[in-house]
Amino acid sequence: MDTEVLQLADPGHVAVIAGAARPGADYSGASERARRHYALLGSDVAVVPDPRESVSAAVDAMTDAVSLIVLPGGSPASLRSVLSGAVLTRLLEMHTAGASISGASAGAMVLCSQMVQPGREVDIVDGLGLVRGLALPHWAPGSNRGWPVPDDLDLWGLPECGGVVLVDGTPHAVGRGEPALRHDGKWQPIPGEAHGPNG
Repeated sequence: MDTEVLQLADPGHVAVIAGAARPGADYSGASERARRHYALLGSDVAVVPDPRESVSAAVDAMTDAVSLIVLPGGSPASLRSVLSGAVLTRLLEMHTAGASISGASAGAMVLCSQMVQPGREVDIVDGLGLVRGLALPHWAPGSNRGWPVPDDLDLWGLPECGGVVLVDGTPHAVGRGEPALRHDGKWQPIPGEAHGPNG
């Protein structure tokens, strides 16, 4: 799937923001795993320092040379908190200037207009609003994982090893599995025209 994301985003430089991980060893470990993964796929990869330790260092690492920002999975609440203030402002500036954003699991969730925030009580809260609706990661047909999802909300069903890439506003299925979109209460599979070498 990430190979196809890289082909569609045409990135020369990738930046990883592992804000869904806990501070410290969890953040550095998630960052290193993502760095190695994308380096093996042929990308030049920079790890963004944890904004919870230094906002200025994180913003400085988000340079104009970056063409793809990667948001790995973990805690959606943690990632949403990290992507705020000057870091969010810089992320949106980069995106407006043409940088692509790839989100896995929690990363996909925060990109949407609304997101699930698990906890003692599961809440539906505001996401970044870059994609309309709400993403359901680790999804299978017929399942919304028991979350209190409003009936009138668009849902992106993202299977374990597959996802969706928006190209000029049009969704394309990538990877394995069958991602689907629920719109006006009806689930529809997302066409896989973008399927290349198992995306």
